[in-house]
Amino acid sequence: MAATAAAARAALEILPVLMLLAALAFFSYSDVSKAMDAARPWMNPVITPKEVAALDWVRQNTAERELFVTDIFGGELLMGRALREGTEGGDWAIVPNVVDRMADIDKIYDSKNSSEAWALAKKYGAKWVWVPDRQLFAGFSWKSAQEQKFHDENFFELAYDDQVQVFKVK
Repeated sequence: MAATAAAARAALEILPVLMLLAALAFFSYSDVSKAMDAARPWMNPVITPKEVAALDWVRQNTAERELFVTDIFGGELLMGRALREGTEGGDWAIVPNVVDRMADIDKIYDSKNSSEAWALAKKYGAKWVWVPDRQLFAGFSWKSAQEQKFHDENFFELAYDDQVQVFKVK
């Protein structure tokens, strides 16, 4: 009987420790899950093989230094590999109003409004819009392009489509 009482007492003393460990495990898993979700876009490719392949079309069908609406990584790719300019990327020290520009490019990709996207593309003198099949980073957050607005033929014309879409700005 004394052994049973001692075992019960020991179990009651261990119970708070087990509850604390369970709570710690729960909150740790929750934090790891949130951290993984936040890191996932940075761990995925920021340039896809199809984007690299699309550069052949870009070189053959657009003029050097023509301006593309791009996220940061698309702009760096187009500038570095095709001698085309992007609305983002490059030497940020010489880009005027860079925070406004990032906000506008975010709006171009994020908006569902074709005329708003077109007006912002025109504001920067863009001739083309680069829409890759990946998440975009225009400076503030990762997002997917709301690409249906670019199919409005009043404002844009689909020029290339192979897991990367390139639209001509009318």
